[in-house]
Amino acid sequence: MRLERTAEPCVLVIFGAAGDLTRRKLIPALFRLSQQRQIPAEFAVLGTARQTFSEDEFRATMLEAVQEFGNREEFDEAAWKSFAAALFYLGGDFGSNDIYEALKVRLADIEKSRDTQSNRIFYLATAPEFFRVIAKKLGGAGLAQSLPGWTRIIVEKPFGHDLASARALNDELS
Repeated sequence: MRLERTAEPCVLVIFGAAGDLTRRKLIPALFRLSQQRQIPAEFAVLGTARQTFSEDEFRATMLEAVQEFGNREEFDEAAWKSFAAALFYLGGDFGSNDIYEALKVRLADIEKSRDTQSNRIFYLATAPEFFRVIAKKLGGAGLAQSLPGWTRIIVEKPFGHDLASARALNDELS
């Protein structure tokens, strides 16, 4: 007998949500996991990037991504509609405090409506020069920790340019 494990409820905040990594890999993979019921119903994705999109425009862009880069044979319109209802978007400048204050408000709304139990993953699908800025701003806005839930920060490689810079980045993120 195989016991399947479903992920805990959470909000996945993708910094760089308008970028290639999100379109080619992240959203198609998350949609597939959703179709396979590997992520819970109490899950949401909040995309953020410098570009200005409405949530409907973001959802349409992600649908195009899933249709282009996902498994076309397994695409299901009803599954997409359910998944798309959990997609949200917030545009802004990663270096500005304004986006983090808006993020705090938007996360509270999403956590309440999607029952994500204050669990958060911040996925930094950005250029490496934004890693420190985003982590520092998340901490300054009180977003780096969520009580009673948990918070994780994931950075996309490259993680520094040598061992010393990787260690320095690790220390800053910690």
